[in-house]
Amino acid sequence: MKSTIGILNESALHKQLKELIAVEGDEIESSVDGYIVDIKKADRIVEIQTSNFHRVAPKFYNLLRNHVLHLVYPIAAVTTITKTFNDGKVEHRKSPKRGTIYEVFAALVSAPEIISHPGFTLEVPIIHEEQVRVFDGKRGWRKRYWIVVERKLIETMHTHIFTDATGLWKLFAEILPSTFTSKDVARDVGIRRRLAQQALFCLRRCRMIQKVGKQGNEIIYQHSHNTV
Repeated sequence: MKSTIGILNESALHKQLKELIAVEGDEIESSVDGYIVDIKKADRIVEIQTSNFHRVAPKFYNLLRNHVLHLVYPIAAVTTITKTFNDGKVEHRKSPKRGTIYEVFAALVSAPEIISHPGFTLEVPIIHEEQVRVFDGKRGWRKRYWIVVERKLIETMHTHIFTDATGLWKLFAEILPSTFTSKDVARDVGIRRRLAQQALFCLRRCRMIQKVGKQGNEIIYQHSHNTV
């Protein structure tokens, strides 16, 4: 049975991903254990999350008590920005920002241990998305008052699947030296320092890495098993 609960504020990106994943026989926007889930399949629940997990982490953990949960979290490697002006003119341009698979840690930092749950899998489609922006003189001063009002899927470029924390560690295993700091991670991987810190937090909470010392104010880490 299909419910309209949860659909009213659904973004185009969320809807498009749901339509790509759902097949005949699946239940869409179904009630499970007191929650509305995106897709209920015969053997698992599929949830699609297009922002971080802070607000929905309790829902995920509760669903995992009785169900297998497959979470889909898209990351935009390419973003086309579409601006519509008051005179009707439409402008399209590519954003210089390019998301990478490492952005997953910014989302996971709210609930890093969930990746180690035996009933949980994480799918990360790397996508080309369109951001539709409109001018709002009262909001969004950080973006010069251009507000994102819609996100749309243009194409899925490739996909990563994670079944446990080992998969997350493999994103770093062949890049980092035997011991490393967040500064090393940011430099060697080519990501923001804040994102490097979030990644190390997640990996430590998942027991993939451990603290082994300090270098000034920097914490030194190594892989927990010291092998790949």
